[in-house]
Amino acid sequence: MILLSFIGSIIGIGFGFYILFAGRHAIWATLGIVALSAAANLLAVFVAKGSTGKDLLEMQQWGLLGIALAIGALGIVLGKYKEDLAILFIGFIAGADAALWFYDVTAHLMTNVAHRSETTANITGIIVIIVGGLLGLWLVRTVQDEALILITMLVGTQLILDGFGFSPTSSWTAIIMITLALAGVLVQYAIYLREIKSDQLHPEPHPSSLAYFQDLELDL
Repeated sequence: MILLSFIGSIIGIGFGFYILFAGRHAIWATLGIVALSAAANLLAVFVAKGSTGKDLLEMQQWGLLGIALAIGALGIVLGKYKEDLAILFIGFIAGADAALWFYDVTAHLMTNVAHRSETTANITGIIVIIVGGLLGLWLVRTVQDEALILITMLVGTQLILDGFGFSPTSSWTAIIMITLALAGVLVQYAIYLREIKSDQLHPEPHPSSLAYFQDLELDL
């Protein structure tokens, strides 16, 4: 069990560093990792009554892990062949996954403050997650490249911290998280600016009118 947990941590750290520094370019890998991570987190919270996807491994929830892996594999396939659609999915899934941070707060307020049933709290939590997904979808549609850099930074940093098992309340964790986040944003944004500059220096030529008519098949 310790060996499996160690292997899972190493894989998570590797995935985290990959999308932290290259996530905007490798859309297929980013969607696969984001889908796997979000599916594992959602299954852990709503089905296994855990906190994060890593708990599924520690609780030996192999069936739920299999479902999360299958969803991640579907994300890779979609990212390979439908990149534009994959970007929208990345925004929605990442937004929904980020909204899980508010799920515990919402559930606590509904059950302990408003004295509502657990079912009502779960329904409210699902609504919060859907709203988070829609906000993520809106973000990638509005500012696609900047949103992808932000999303991959957040997901990559979280995977790295979870893989190392750092305490979320430690000041050292905050310092490490900020350092990783800044490094990821700086590297990916520098590449993004270089691409913009390259496109300005070497714009794609527009096809001429003659070439257009040459491509037409006219029946004479």
